[in-house]
Formats: sequence, C-alpha cells, structure tokens
Amino acid sequence: MYCWTNLINDKSYVGSSVNLKIRLQTYYNINHITRSKRYIDKALLKYDYSNFSLEILEYCDPKNVINREQFYMDLLKPENYICKTAGSTLGRKLNEEQKKSC
Repeated sequence: MYCWTNLINDKSYVGSSVNLKIRLQTYYNINHITRSKRYIDKALLKYDYSNFSLEILEYCDPKNVINREQFYMDLLKPENYICKTAGSTLGRKLNEEQKKSC
C-alpha cells in the first residue's frame, strides 16, 4: 500500500500492487504516465513530482492487497480516488469535473 499526497492542495491517492517495485517504476516512466488515463498520473504531470510526497503505508501478503487497500481508503478517505471501492477500475470513466480537478 502506498499514498501519494499533493503538497499544494493536500489531495491524496491510495494505491496498491502485488509488485510495488514495478508499480512505482510506472509512475516514474514518463512514456507511461503521459499516455495513462489514471487520475494520479494526470495529477503528477500537472503539479510535478516535487509537489508530491510518497509514503509506503504497508507491505502485505498479495492475497490481502485489495482488503488492505480498502482499509486505507476508508481510513484516509483520499480525494484523488474516483472509485470508493478497492479493486479493478476497468471501464471507469472520468466526468469533466473529475478530469479538471486532478
């Protein structure tokens, strides 16, 4: 589990991965994030990495990743997470207000 926090507007994003190393590499791959439609990627590009903090919240068994992500979403109530339930975001579409607010 990890949490990005925007130091300018204090909005946060909680994420998870069964392979944290690879997930973090995608955040720092400019070719990937410029093509990405993920909310956090758009925010990183808009505000610049230097205006974010990244905190590792927990390492856990891959079988528990979704449950633990939901725990941190419920606890921290991150503003930059469109879906309120941990898990797949396949098929999720941002409305115009959500696109502008990252």
